[in-house]
Amino acid sequence: MRDQPFYFEIKDLITQFVTAFNSVVINRYDKDRVPDEKKLRVSYVYSPKQRVIQDLVNKSMHLTLPVIAVTIGGIQKDSSRVFNKILGSFYANNGVGSTDYLPQPVPININVNMSILTKYQTDMDQILSNFVPYSNPYVIISWKIPSAFVQAPQEIRTEVLWSESINMSYPTDIDSPTPYRVSADTSFTIKGWLFPKDQGPVNNIFVIEANFIPVSGFDVY
Repeated sequence: MRDQPFYFEIKDLITQFVTAFNSVVINRYDKDRVPDEKKLRVSYVYSPKQRVIQDLVNKSMHLTLPVIAVTIGGIQKDSSRVFNKILGSFYANNGVGSTDYLPQPVPININVNMSILTKYQTDMDQILSNFVPYSNPYVIISWKIPSAFVQAPQEIRTEVLWSESINMSYPTDIDSPTPYRVSADTSFTIKGWLFPKDQGPVNNIFVIEANFIPVSGFDVY
């Protein structure tokens, strides 16, 4: 417990998640459904939905709609991905004379909450159309094994599963001074890993000193 293993795994996974989804561009359409030349990029923030709404009320924050807020909802160990009790893996370094030891990481599921706030229903529909068709059945993000374990970069491919459910809400208080906005809430599960402490490289075995004596009398089938 005192080894303090920390390799930014959760931060890297969340960064990759936001990068994968942070490319939403929406259009404005006329009555004939013809888009104009102006395109609007959707802002992504790592913040709870309630905080985003508070910032929208505070005009000095200059946070305009549409906006997508992402937060971590929880982290659980994924026992379904624990196949055996192997202590880890070894990666040979050609010409170095040692072998990288990668201890067996712990599989975790990171639950990510996503809240979408827009001013118009059409904007909401475009944002949903941006990720829903591609989340069937999941999205793959790519990240690297922490450099403390391997000298050459090693890729990890992680599934991002969508909850397949979107909760929509609309303002119901007519007398409220709060501007009209459309809200949608959904969630994702990132199937990531957490690594234990780096134990350092292991020297390669080049010579095995042993005497082998042939023994007869065994039938070979």
